[in-house]
Amino acid sequence: MDFYLDDCAYSKHLVHLLRQAGHSVRTPRSENTTGQDDPVHLAHAAAQGCILITKNPADFELPHHDWQRQGREHCGILLIYQDNVRTKDMRPADIVRAIGKLLASGLPLPNELHSLNHWR
Repeated sequence: MDFYLDDCAYSKHLVHLLRQAGHSVRTPRSENTTGQDDPVHLAHAAAQGCILITKNPADFELPHHDWQRQGREHCGILLIYQDNVRTKDMRPADIVRAIGKLLASGLPLPNELHSLNHWR
């Protein structure tokens, strides 16, 4: 799969683990989109054919619904909810494992929001 990590989801370790799992990964740094607004990240991911991964779920719910109302398509948005509690938050390995479970489920990804926390 092709993934795009927004600014808040970016970590070198996550990029490494996703690539090790056979995925293609783009980041704001590699795409010159660092610091852009969330709708810009979504538009960039869609234009590049990538599934967006974010740790700011609330910031992407409204743009997702706006895109649906406008008939625009994206490749999917994977949400990671954080409580800032070390024992509850997903680590990079947890994220990659959850993605694997979600992909294995066969659920559609294009134009959908999925919480990776449900796939731990």
